Amino acid sequence: MSEKPNLMVVDDLDSARQMVKRVLGRSYAVYDFPSVAEALPALDRAAFDVVVTDLRMPGIDGIEGLRRFKAKMPDIPVILVTAFATVETAVEAMKAGAFDYLKKPFEPEELELVVARAVEHGRLRRENARLKSALSGEFSVQGIVGRSQGMKDVVSMLERIAPSDVPILIEGESGTGKDLLARAAHAMSARASGPYLALNMSAIPENLAEAELFGHEKGAFTGAEQAREGFFAEAQGGTLFLDEVGLLPPALQPKLLRVLQDGEYIPVGSRKARKANVRVVAATNEDLQRSVREGKFREDLWFRLRVVPLRLPPLRDRREDIPFLIEHFVAKHALRLSRPPLRPDADAMKALIDHPWPGNIRELEHAIERGLLLARGEAITLADLPPELSQSAAQEPAAGAAEGRYRRARDAWERKFLEDLLREAGGSVGKAAELAGIHRSTLYEKLARYGLVEKEPAR
Repeated sequence: MSEKPNLMVVDDLDSARQMVKRVLGRSYAVYDFPSVAEALPALDRAAFDVVVTDLRMPGIDGIEGLRRFKAKMPDIPVILVTAFATVETAVEAMKAGAFDYLKKPFEPEELELVVARAVEHGRLRRENARLKSALSGEFSVQGIVGRSQGMKDVVSMLERIAPSDVPILIEGESGTGKDLLARAAHAMSARASGPYLALNMSAIPENLAEAELFGHEKGAFTGAEQAREGFFAEAQGGTLFLDEVGLLPPALQPKLLRVLQDGEYIPVGSRKARKANVRVVAATNEDLQRSVREGKFREDLWFRLRVVPLRLPPLRDRREDIPFLIEHFVAKHALRLSRPPLRPDADAMKALIDHPWPGNIRELEHAIERGLLLARGEAITLADLPPELSQSAAQEPAAGAAEGRYRRARDAWERKFLEDLLREAGGSVGKAAELAGIHRSTLYEKLARYGLVEKEPAR
């Protein structure tokens, strides 16, 4: 399952906020605020998908709140709710950029429908922005963030194979994001509305693995007091992600092969085959080819799983993606941790880029979480990060290679910052210079260096 969309609810009445939570809490992550003044800072800490705000409130009312929400996040859909509906206020709300306008009292289904439409509207706008950003080389597909050629190749292949039902084998070190890639394959397929289940083979005792995968009949073994469906039955019509598939017991390997070839399996204790309408995505951090040579993994199963292999590069081989991943993790965790969206300072960023990251993206995410929690200034410093990053920074690396990596990642970050700045200024270099607090000629020079404006002709 993908993460729930973030919904902001603003109303001075606690009962009204709780009502929205009851109606929408199962489908959305609902964050409620009693006033616009308290809600506005939250927009700096997380990416919200839609805002539902009351019109009449003490202090900043809904119309002014709408304008302020739009000033911070121009593309966010805002739904205004009021018991005092008039034609004039409706017109004013729409002119100010409201997505829709609900009159109290309303049916819960009406609220659900309007919010669902707003979320879909926002999703389409973001997708359009993503396609535009692809022109500059940066991408974010189903949560996969990056700019490196290695990740572009992976995403390009994924976009081609996801709509089919062929098995996928994802190879890569621990922490490189294999589960995220599997979820993306599911979300981009025709099975997206079906279930997505994940099973880590390392977490299941060998004697229970068959029953977990294929289910069992009542009395099939000691303790089986009733029949139970397995993962293949529960994933019917969807996707089953088998992580660490190299640990699949040898006795189960031909049974998985039968599912992949014939679409059938037999529950433990049964004699009747069942049909499996399931797309299998497997992952491994081992060298399965070596396991085949050593007789630990069936060659025919390896061939069947490896119809389309995807290899995720380790983070140390895609360092230019680190600034974008950091920005992604800051946005993801700031609201949850009730912290401002702080960015690393120059020393911390250099350490983050130069660190070897044996734990890959998972280790980077944990480092950013720690930095957000411990930071007390206006940026995450080296002291806020895990100690091993300070140790790496103290051990002077081979200067040329390290500095080259740092410059490339720094340039990638600076280009994105300038693109965002220019977009916020509506394309005006003068206004962008004012926002950034630097001289217009200095900014123009930087923009020209990245090809974001044409160089001014010599006079």
